[in-house]
Amino acid sequence: MTVSGSRRRPLVLRLSLTAAIAVTVAGSSVAFASPAVSAPMPVRTAAAPAFTAGLCEGTEYTPSEQMLDISGIRLDHYNDGNIVPMYGTTDRGTSAAVDAPVCGVRDVDGIAKSEWMYCTDFDLDPCAGVDENGLPVDKHNDEMGATVPSSGNPDLSADDLAVISWLLQNPAKLDGVVSGNGSEDARSARQTLVWCVSDYDNPLMADFKSLCDRNIGDDERARIVEIMNVTQTLDLVRKTPATGTLKAGETAVFTLNTNMYRKPITVQSSAGTELTVCGDNATATLTANQLTVDGRGDAPTAVDLCLTAAAGGDYSVTASVIPDSVENLHWNTAGAQCQIFASFDTVRPASMNASASVGYAAAPTTTPATSTPATTTPATTTPATTTPATPVVPIVPIVPIVPIVPVVPVVPVVPGAPVPSQPVATPAPSAPKPATGPRPVAIDGGAAEQNSGRNVAVAVTGLGLVGMAAAGAVALRRKRS
Repeated sequence: MTVSGSRRRPLVLRLSLTAAIAVTVAGSSVAFASPAVSAPMPVRTAAAPAFTAGLCEGTEYTPSEQMLDISGIRLDHYNDGNIVPMYGTTDRGTSAAVDAPVCGVRDVDGIAKSEWMYCTDFDLDPCAGVDENGLPVDKHNDEMGATVPSSGNPDLSADDLAVISWLLQNPAKLDGVVSGNGSEDARSARQTLVWCVSDYDNPLMADFKSLCDRNIGDDERARIVEIMNVTQTLDLVRKTPATGTLKAGETAVFTLNTNMYRKPITVQSSAGTELTVCGDNATATLTANQLTVDGRGDAPTAVDLCLTAAAGGDYSVTASVIPDSVENLHWNTAGAQCQIFASFDTVRPASMNASASVGYAAAPTTTPATSTPATTTPATTTPATTTPATPVVPIVPIVPIVPIVPVVPVVPVVPGAPVPSQPVATPAPSAPKPATGPRPVAIDGGAAEQNSGRNVAVAVTGLGLVGMAAAGAVALRRKRS
C-alpha cells in the first residue's frame, strides 16, 4: 500500500507494532466469541453525564482510571457521537503510545458501547493515548481532537475492504492461533491478518510476507471476496416427516441451506430436545450451538439436522446469523497523521433468521394394567372336618331278666274228701346253676343283682358316652353351618 511521507510514523512506534506481530506468532489458540447483536443506531436525545467506561471484550489487564474516565473534553467528544479511544490491547504501551488494536467507547442507543478498533495503517500513529489529566494525546503528548467517523480507508481497494470486513466478523487462523476479540493473543492474530491485507506491500511488512502468504494468501483472499460478493442465503425446512407428528423418542430431520461458509451460524432447538448434525454432512460441524459449514461459491450447501424429543409437544429449530457485509464496518480516525481504525459495527447489522417446527404426540396414558394380584385365596382347604370318630362304646348286651318262680308240688285231691288245709311249705332254695352265658342283670335284687352290678355300671357309663358322642356330633354340625 502506498502512503504519503506526511503520514509515516517514527521508527520507534513502528517497532512497537512489529513487536505486536511477533507476539502473535507465539500466541496460543483461543476460541472466537461471536459479537453481540444490537438494535439499529438511534438518534441521540440527551447528553450523557460523566461516567467510567466499561472494558472491551477479553481485556486481560486493568487500565488506569484516566483511561476509563469519560469526562471533560472526552465527554464532549462522546456526546457528539464520536468514538473515544481509551487503551491498547496490552499494557506494554505508554499512555501516549498504545498497542493496536485499541479499545474505544461510543454511544449506542443511549448505552456506552466499548468495542475494539483495528488499525488499517501499519506505520501511522494510533493517536489513542491519554495524559495524566485524561486528555486525548498523540505519541508526543500533543493534545488531540476527536476521533470522528470515517467513510473508510481511501488507500484500500474494494476487495481489501471486503476481506478486512470478513476478518473482523469471522474467526480465522494465523499459524494455528484463532483470531477474535476474546484474548490478547486472539486480537493480535486478528490485527496481524488485517495488516496482511491493508499493508501487504508496505516495506515495513517485508519480514512478515511469508507469514501472510501462509495464512491469508491469494487463494484464501479470493475465496473470501467470493463469499462477500454472493447473495447470502439461510433457509431451514422440515424434511422428515414432511407433515404430521411423531411419537416421543422418534427423530425429526430438518435441512438447513446456506452459502455463508466458514461463518458461525447460531443453531438452537427447544428445551427438552437433542439436536445433532446427521446424514452425509462431512462439511458441517456443530459445536455447542455454533454450526460452521465449509465451502465456497454462490450455491448453498444442504445440512441435515436431527432432532429427538422424549415427550409430547411442539418443538422448533432456529438458525440465526449476521450476514457478512462491508457495511458492517465502523471506520474512524483522528486526523491525517493518525491511524484509520476499522471496528465491527455491533449495532446496525440485522441478523438473518430461519425456523421450522415439528409436533410430537403425547405418549398414550396407558393405565397400568391393574393386575389385581391374584388373590391367592389360600385354597380354602376346608380343614378336613375330621369328625372325631365317635368313640365306639362297647355295647353290653342286655340279658332279659327271667323271674325265677319257685316250683310248688301239686298234691292230688281225692274226690269227695275234704282237702285238709295244710301250710304251704316253702321249699329250700335250690343251689343256682352255673351260668352258661352272660350273667343276667336283676331288677329287684337276688343273686343275679349281686353278680351283675359291675356290668350295670359299665352299661350306664356306655350310655353316657353314647350321649356325649351324640352331643358332639350335633356341635360339629353347628360349626359347619
